[in-house]
Amino acid sequence: MSDATHRSIEPVVLRVLVAAFTIFIIGYILVPILVTLVMSFNNAAMIRFPIANWSARWYADFFASGQWTDALKNSILIALGTAVISTTAGVLCAWAFQRFHIPFRDMWYILIMMPLFMPGVVLGLGVAIAFGGLSIGGYAFYGSRELVMVAHSLWAMPLVFMLMEATFKTIDYRIVEASHDLGGGPVRTFFEVVLPLVSTGIVSSMLFAFVISLNEFVMALFLTDRDTQTLPVLMWLSLRSAGTPRLAVASVILALTVFACLTIIMLWYVRQLRKVSR
Repeated sequence: MSDATHRSIEPVVLRVLVAAFTIFIIGYILVPILVTLVMSFNNAAMIRFPIANWSARWYADFFASGQWTDALKNSILIALGTAVISTTAGVLCAWAFQRFHIPFRDMWYILIMMPLFMPGVVLGLGVAIAFGGLSIGGYAFYGSRELVMVAHSLWAMPLVFMLMEATFKTIDYRIVEASHDLGGGPVRTFFEVVLPLVSTGIVSSMLFAFVISLNEFVMALFLTDRDTQTLPVLMWLSLRSAGTPRLAVASVILALTVFACLTIIMLWYVRQLRKVSR
């Protein structure tokens, strides 16, 4: 076979392989989600397939249950708090690494990134042991939402830091210097010039942190009690006793929340692109 024939076949083979791999990945992601969605409409008392009778009774059961709605509320509140804490800390750390000379820079970088590579069981147990007996003004931190927020931020903050560090490198710093030349102080320049330039990265970071906290299970299992347990924790506890379609309903709610966050990220990104192209 000639070299010209080889060159003509290679792009076709590459396109076929890319298409096959893409279909496999999409199927691998979507099939479990679709199966879970279908099972949430099962009228039976247990998760069984195939479905004999279709019903939305388990959605009504989920939202009528105070235990499950409280767990969903806890998950959302903890995820919101984690998003605020990790995004604030991650943005400020990334800006400091980008703009200032920091002694022992490599050591600090390793310390910031280290929690991301630690197992959740290690972090959860460590936080529980370190802060389990801590109380301020009679308020016990163990079992509180605030403690779980801080623990989840150990995973979320390094991701925010990495994303924002890359985002800050895309800024045209002549704009920042121009703001300083016109009398804008460091704080005013940061809030009025820098943050609008990296708003897409900030929104993406906050939503990623929200999703990470919403779906985190291991640390929440160590750090929550009956009043503050999150939806993934309650799902795991319920799975050990009875696998009802209520679990599928909870899974669908979590999946829809993740899809909503991804949609917001994409819409915000498209909006910023349209602004730039004008």
